[in-house]
Amino acid sequence: MTHIHSKPKTNAEFLEAMAEIIFISGFRWDLVHSRWPKIRMAFHNFDIKKVANERLENLLNKDGIIKNKSKINAIIENAKMCSNIINKHKSINKWIKNIQKNNKKQPLFNPTVREEMKKFSKIGNTTSRWLAYVVTRDRKLLDNNQT
Repeated sequence: MTHIHSKPKTNAEFLEAMAEIIFISGFRWDLVHSRWPKIRMAFHNFDIKKVANERLENLLNKDGIIKNKSKINAIIENAKMCSNIINKHKSINKWIKNIQKNNKKQPLFNPTVREEMKKFSKIGNTTSRWLAYVVTRDRKLLDNNQT
């Protein structure tokens, strides 16, 4: 069973929750958990601006982190996407609330939170369900039949 984050209150907490989901997908939870303090340090406590400007080579040279190029690169790319979202919506949480509001008004024409999460690198069908749940706490998102 994976660690369930509390609902992210900050942009950095959102990126950290996403990064943990990315790392746990395909690795043992206890391995990720044991290395998480060093991963957090390597990723500058998930400061979005710092991560977005980080270089893959620099992170691969950090001691104690999981050196999976595609996952590390995905987190850097996702930080860049988060930065763009913040520039447009002021915060990740405001963006998520806006998605929920628009989807509630016109569900046929507006994406769900889960659909929006799939736009991030290394976030697919299963991981989008977990990430959408973490950011909304809507339990029905954990159902396989929900989009």
